[in-house]
Amino acid sequence: MFDAHNHLDRCEDPHEEATLAASSGIDGMLVAGVDPAGWEAQARLSHIPGVLLAYGLHPWAVAAMDDAAVEEGLRALERRLDRGPAASALGELGLDRSGAVDPTSLDRQERAFRAQLRLARERDLPVVLHIVRAHGRALSILRQEGLPRAGGMVHSASTPPEELPRWLELGLHISFSGSVTRHPRAREAAARVPLDRLLAETDAPDQPPLGTEAPNRVSNLGRVVQALAEVHAVSVEEMAARTAENARRVLGA
Repeated sequence: MFDAHNHLDRCEDPHEEATLAASSGIDGMLVAGVDPAGWEAQARLSHIPGVLLAYGLHPWAVAAMDDAAVEEGLRALERRLDRGPAASALGELGLDRSGAVDPTSLDRQERAFRAQLRLARERDLPVVLHIVRAHGRALSILRQEGLPRAGGMVHSASTPPEELPRWLELGLHISFSGSVTRHPRAREAAARVPLDRLLAETDAPDQPPLGTEAPNRVSNLGRVVQALAEVHAVSVEEMAARTAENARRVLGA
């Protein structure tokens, strides 16, 4: 199995977490970036077998910054990409209009989103998109700016099922987390994603699947894969293989 999105660096004991994940049949994972401090923690995990890294400025981080800090954060992101360890993707990046962020930050979020899309195109890195309650605006920006040739993924998709074709038309992969074990609308959305565009993730230590407790574990990925297998009426083994193959393809792994 391949965990298409987690925050291993934020788990209580990342090395123990990775060992448990491997014993659970997970042989690859993408550790997504949030802010400069997180990038440093991620870099220290690059020696763990199967770990791939993505660096990015998360919309929540952008919302907490002023304009000058965002500009410095974007410069720091370029420096991190140059320094390594090598990135397999750029993100998380995107837009968040939920109650978790200051609504006055939306213009700043959009500027950071556009800047990171341009950087991803320059480096031809696939993007890891965080889009919450901003699907229409995000799609408009993606059409204006364009995606890298490497494409990307919508992480922990909260896309309404009826809007999925608009994301798929852009060539993006759609990733589902523990929400697909809990919410009928997420299951309905997952059922509409073609098998060759589907990804499975934990978002650990966040979003624990049904029947598990917080903090979430990377080793819970099997529960997400099982839920996706149920909605697509395929075996768990086939879903595990297909989602892993898709993740490795989009990440060039």
